[in-house]
Amino acid sequence: MNILEMTAGELYKAGLEELIGQMGPTYTEQFLKQCKPNDYDYTAERHKWLDDDPDIPTMVNQIQERKTAQEAEERTKAERIDAWRKGLLELTDIEICELGAKILTDKLGIPGSTAFLRHHFKQNEWSQSVDLLQQPVSDGDTEAILAQQKQATEPQD
Repeated sequence: MNILEMTAGELYKAGLEELIGQMGPTYTEQFLKQCKPNDYDYTAERHKWLDDDPDIPTMVNQIQERKTAQEAEERTKAERIDAWRKGLLELTDIEICELGAKILTDKLGIPGSTAFLRHHFKQNEWSQSVDLLQQPVSDGDTEAILAQQKQATEPQD
């Protein structure tokens, strides 16, 4: 799959299929709600961080400490995702966001996942809640895919 040759609708369809396939429709909808852009201006915060820069040996120690902590955190995340897949626990909002972002990035790469989110919020008013089964989609049959996925996850009579 070459994302550079795909239309926005095709990227969107591929991303939705992957998200729903791995997370299910409910978690996919929660993920998309959380990805809603905000108007936060981080430049003021960034200037505060830059003003407090430590010396080189301190930065080296901080990097090593962060790396160790990050490795432990990644192991814990992997264990929680595994437990969620087995139906043993529910994911937190941040875990849903991280998992959805990883799924999109693994499937579409960084440029494709960015295009996916841009297309999603271009199709929907930012102030509206996300309703996957009602959203308009150009050049694709994503609505049919979502309906099929929802039907497949509902209990059968």
